[in-house]
Amino acid sequence: MFKNFSPWLLGINGRQSELIELALTYGFRGMDVDMFDMLRRSQRTSLEDATKYLRAAEIKIGGFDLGINLDADDEAFTTQVATLHPMADIAKELGTTRAYVKLPAATDRLPYHEYFEIQRARLNQIADVLAPREIKLGVAFSAGKELEEGKEFAFVRDAEGFVALVSSIPAENVGYIIDTFDWVVGSGAMDKLTEIPVDKIVSVRLGAVASEVEASSATTTDRVLPAKEGLLNHVQLIEHLESNKYNGPICPTASSSRYKGQTRESTVQQAQEAIDGISKDAGLAVAPLPMDLIEDIPYEPTPAT
Repeated sequence: MFKNFSPWLLGINGRQSELIELALTYGFRGMDVDMFDMLRRSQRTSLEDATKYLRAAEIKIGGFDLGINLDADDEAFTTQVATLHPMADIAKELGTTRAYVKLPAATDRLPYHEYFEIQRARLNQIADVLAPREIKLGVAFSAGKELEEGKEFAFVRDAEGFVALVSSIPAENVGYIIDTFDWVVGSGAMDKLTEIPVDKIVSVRLGAVASEVEASSATTTDRVLPAKEGLLNHVQLIEHLESNKYNGPICPTASSSRYKGQTRESTVQQAQEAIDGISKDAGLAVAPLPMDLIEDIPYEPTPAT
């Protein structure tokens, strides 16, 4: 597994070069990228120009969000899938092997069981586009309680429904995004999480519920950086993944509303420290940060002439 920087999972924005610099400064081996932005820029100039910073940095691409709204009407969904083809071509060119999509938490379209079949079909359709490019489709769900409001029909809001849907999809390149915040808020326990085959896990996102909040009432903005222990023991999870040879990205996550007034650098540093602390306690080797290596170089004064 590798420590992966996903800017949007920390509420961080910036130019591609700035985000890459943050990832490298704080020792992230991988980084999620905005592939739709890559597509737009490559169409304006060239693929070589659009990807020059990534290539120069030699950082591993963890994955990319598809930007597909699974609750869109049929016409809009068909248009989104059409756009996916050239974007997936760029992803393959860059050696990217993971793409992400999130299930709707609720809908005005259909009751649960009918909508379940619609979502299965849509996920299979997306997977069919990605499969020839050797890209896995990671599926996530959202459990924040505010997502219940304003929609006629509830959909996947808990770990049980999430596992039922993803496990029902026949496409071999479809798997799970394990987000520990949503897993806990969605009434998931560690024993159920460890029952998921590790080779079906596409990405792992670590986040915690703010200490003053009950998981049963947590909203999306109650997500904070992961702690070692708590409602779900992150150290035990990493130990489980390592012992079962998980080789995908591990991403820190947090709601930006919890870190207002901080610089991007401060947020990323705290995220790095959280992931490194969990990894060390799980027995993994954690590489020193580039800045630490510089500080370790002994100072040799220039001889007087």
